[in-house]
Amino acid sequence: MSINWYDGIVVGVDGSAESLAALEWAARASDLHEASLTVVAAYGVPITPDPGIGGLIGEMRAQARGAADTAHEWLAEHRADDRVHAQHAEIDVVQGDAAYELGRRSRTCGLVVVGRRGLGRIDRVVLGSTSATLAATAPGAVAVVPAGASTGDPRRIRVGVGLHDEPDVLGAAFAEAAARGRPLEVVHVTDADALSSSFPEMDPIAASWREAAKADLADRVARWSEKYPEVSCTIVVGRGDPATVLLRGLTPDDLVVVGGRRHQPLWGRMLRSVPDAVLRGAPCTVLVAHAHRRSASVPPGGNEAEEDSP
Repeated sequence: MSINWYDGIVVGVDGSAESLAALEWAARASDLHEASLTVVAAYGVPITPDPGIGGLIGEMRAQARGAADTAHEWLAEHRADDRVHAQHAEIDVVQGDAAYELGRRSRTCGLVVVGRRGLGRIDRVVLGSTSATLAATAPGAVAVVPAGASTGDPRRIRVGVGLHDEPDVLGAAFAEAAARGRPLEVVHVTDADALSSSFPEMDPIAASWREAAKADLADRVARWSEKYPEVSCTIVVGRGDPATVLLRGLTPDDLVVVGGRRHQPLWGRMLRSVPDAVLRGAPCTVLVAHAHRRSASVPPGGNEAEEDSP
């Protein structure tokens, strides 16, 4: 099945177990969507002048080459036992910061995939990793595969949507659900204050607003359901903190899709956005569907020139 949104998949590797998990997830996705696969191993170059910098660069290049060789061996082994095909796979060793190089490729590919190591206490507060940087600043979609997450087909797919999401969010979720043959859960969360939470009958205006929001969401979902009639879809309208509601009940066998407006590198990491909180807390793969200005998906009857309108 070919999905326009996946105009090639790029995965970053560094030889770690987490990056190999990302490679497996990316290879399976490339098979499902009949997309090309590019494996990138990047090595940074120190900017501080030093007499021994030449040897250091050579060592870093060798490490990146080793990561690329490991990825090549993994693909060959898994092709042999028919676990993945990835027939159109390329492997590149590039000089430069991994987040920058992968982000640059995000401008012209459909999806960038990276792994994420387990988070300690400090990491959960300041997530300054390649995965966090890409999720916050990449021009296109990014899938982050955390340590311990399943790399096979998910048990279910959950997507979080707001009132004014780019079409990429629902489009990505429906495309994945269709390709993987899994049910889709569309979640919208409204704020809850103490009074209306305790006495909802005393807040008819809020109740009316929630019903209107649910009706609007149902209309948007219906348009995507027309394009993907094979997808079993459930709409859930929750109340409370959006990230908390989205994370509730997730397992390593799920896939969660969130939207994300791109930020500048510094603010992208500092802002405690919903995608950021989900990335920190999700035990499963997180797909951050940024609006891709080059080739955003639009639902039936939609206008490609109006990408920001659902």
